[in-house]
Amino acid sequence: MNSFEAIVHRLKKTLPDSLETYHTNQTSTYPLIKIVLGKGNPQRVLISAGIHGDEPGSVESLLSFLQDEHYLPYINKWEITLLPCINPHGYEFGTRENHQGKDLNRLFKVDEPPIEVFFAQSILSIPFELTIELHEDNESTGYYLYQKGIDAKDDELGIEILDAIKNIMPINLDDEIDGSSANHGVIGKNIDISSMDWWPMALYGFSKGVERCLTLETASQFDMATRVNAHLTAIKTALNYFSNKR
Repeated sequence: MNSFEAIVHRLKKTLPDSLETYHTNQTSTYPLIKIVLGKGNPQRVLISAGIHGDEPGSVESLLSFLQDEHYLPYINKWEITLLPCINPHGYEFGTRENHQGKDLNRLFKVDEPPIEVFFAQSILSIPFELTIELHEDNESTGYYLYQKGIDAKDDELGIEILDAIKNIMPINLDDEIDGSSANHGVIGKNIDISSMDWWPMALYGFSKGVERCLTLETASQFDMATRVNAHLTAIKTALNYFSNKR
């Protein structure tokens, strides 16, 4: 079993003055955590992990991003908001779903969302230039990603990310991944999201004005160090891309 308490301890040790915890009757044992670095900077990014509790590599990647200070090259330009573990109960017990048995990443369009979803929605009430969601896939043979954005010119970012990762982890080159058409590891759906029955967090963010939404998927068959390295490389590639646009 994973230890959520250990995550909180690591975060408090790394950034004791930046940690914000939110407790409710539903989250008294497992508080929801937000970290904001570089407050007030002109570019804004939201990086999240652990919405599915059985994807521990996502959480470990975000912790490494903080503990190993990968954020430092960006701290003067970016306001970096981080949600290290959106589904703490699921993380501790290794379940995709939360303590109510709900898949949180399917519930961003419901009228009365679970508290974890409401928490994430409240943060997305102010538009971000970029959102990066860290995931894992236990069936994939390699890394892949989803992307959606308002400017088609930025579609090249998906390929840039995978080019940067290909020597760390193989890319999933299947024509179809998890039921969606893919092009060299990139899934980009040109759909009217208003017609969808449900939204994941990425599409909720897009509906709130996020310029580019990335959902990054490591293949969990690889060791943790490789998965973390792949996610960190993807995060930095995305931040560098948007830094250079300004």
